[in-house]
Amino acid sequence: MKLRDLADKNWNSYEQKRFLKDDPKEKTESFDPETFKHDGFEDREKYLETYVPALAADERLDVELNNFTPPRLSSINDSSYQALVIRYGILRTLIQQLDYSMEKEELLEAVQSWQQRIIDDFSEDDFAEDDELLHLAKAAVDYGSDVYDAELHMVYSYFELHNRARNKKHEYYTWLDFFKRLSAIDRFPKVSRSEKPEHALDTIEKGLWSLQEQAIVYEVNTEDVNELVGIPEDYADFIRDWLYYEMSEDNYRQMLEALDYFDRQQTLVDARDTFGVDTKTQGLNEKRRESLVKAGVFPSELLAEALTKEELKEIVDEYGLDAHKQKTDEMIEKTIEYFEQSQKQVSDTEEANAELYLQCYEDISDGNVERIPPQLQQVIDEDDPSTKLDILFEEATAEIFTEIFNIDGTELLGQQATGIVADGEIVQDGRWLLWDNKRRTNKFKLDSNTQSKIKNYIDTKSQQHDVEWFLIIAPDFTERAKQNAKKLEMQVGGIDIRLVKAADFKQLAEYWQETYGRDDQELPLSVFYGSEVLELEIAKEALNREFS
Repeated sequence: MKLRDLADKNWNSYEQKRFLKDDPKEKTESFDPETFKHDGFEDREKYLETYVPALAADERLDVELNNFTPPRLSSINDSSYQALVIRYGILRTLIQQLDYSMEKEELLEAVQSWQQRIIDDFSEDDFAEDDELLHLAKAAVDYGSDVYDAELHMVYSYFELHNRARNKKHEYYTWLDFFKRLSAIDRFPKVSRSEKPEHALDTIEKGLWSLQEQAIVYEVNTEDVNELVGIPEDYADFIRDWLYYEMSEDNYRQMLEALDYFDRQQTLVDARDTFGVDTKTQGLNEKRRESLVKAGVFPSELLAEALTKEELKEIVDEYGLDAHKQKTDEMIEKTIEYFEQSQKQVSDTEEANAELYLQCYEDISDGNVERIPPQLQQVIDEDDPSTKLDILFEEATAEIFTEIFNIDGTELLGQQATGIVADGEIVQDGRWLLWDNKRRTNKFKLDSNTQSKIKNYIDTKSQQHDVEWFLIIAPDFTERAKQNAKKLEMQVGGIDIRLVKAADFKQLAEYWQETYGRDDQELPLSVFYGSEVLELEIAKEALNREFS
């Protein structure tokens, strides 16, 4: 969810007050909290044009997140350190979620579980006697049982000096590294008191309120979820950098297991040498991979150090990643992004399903992509990957028509149907649209056999209904396909045969979503009137005329 979307969401009054009206937000050159408090969402144009970019400015987020006396400090055990841990845990948990959001109760419990894992997983034996950060952690608590804001500022300054002097991210110090050392000396915040973990959940919720008062997280109600908490998408890159987060450990392991290059013993041995990982592995590649994950080696650096440019190109080809093959950093970024998505499964809500399908739509349509996008692995019960992708293409199209274009009269027929039918059909105001998905490795030709099938679909449906459009959705089309579409139109009595590129269908959905979708209006099927290939800009102009 983006900042611009929040003005139209269903807020509880007290949650909206925290986000808009409460005082603790910091003033920056581009953001005045007093005028924001006064205007809120009321002046829509000012909110979109002035406050959205000001809220998302790196300068503001830096001031808010690196302030170690944040809002609600007195409610978070009056502890700057406790507040930092909880706020960090909330943001780290959210950044790993689909759309960076989750239901509040689940979030609070997930943060509590994260704290418990930190407590359980580390002891002083895990760190060398000369570990600088361990000594820094001990020094920070030498004068009391807590780490106060002065010590936090000292630690943060030390981090900055240390990290600037290092060339590799693996050698950086982060708050998570600091938390691990404090856990090792039994100074990490406990997650329960008096055997009543709800006390800790209450404290975590105060940390959530603290972030809300700084307009860093929102809490709204949706049709499917009450108390949905999230990070605005506009903040995601900054939050990820602040956390020094690239991907979850589970997805990191999955990536290393999936990529054959990391089943080569020499590659893993060399990587461990490069990053100074010397834990015992019993000669097992599985333990070598695990040791790299546990040592905190950043995925981006491991890919850069362990793989050649040619091997990265092979990954891009195998997984159909949208990355420039001359840009190593971009190939690495897209590889990490792909595997990070693997934990973000399709949810129980149709709206979230449609968002995922839209995100993956071009990959699903491309016959050169042999791997199922990881977040969609479990959607279709089909063993054959090619057939599975064909079905996903049909499902995705139906979901986008229904949930993004808001067309209630959409019915998916597809490969599961019997008889002479297209992949799907839509009725709107008594007029019918049929569509077929054509997943291909090359441009779609619309050969005579396909023309005959489409004519049969149309003739069969036209016996009972007024069919006006037939869409063929494919990655791209040959010039011959355009000519054949015209011929087919004449054979079926002038019904419009529209060739729609998958990329254009996706962009049309995104444009509709951004421009008109918030009003729950249906996309008018009249946007598909015409012949040959759908021109995206002409379709946009038609929508603008329709709703002007």
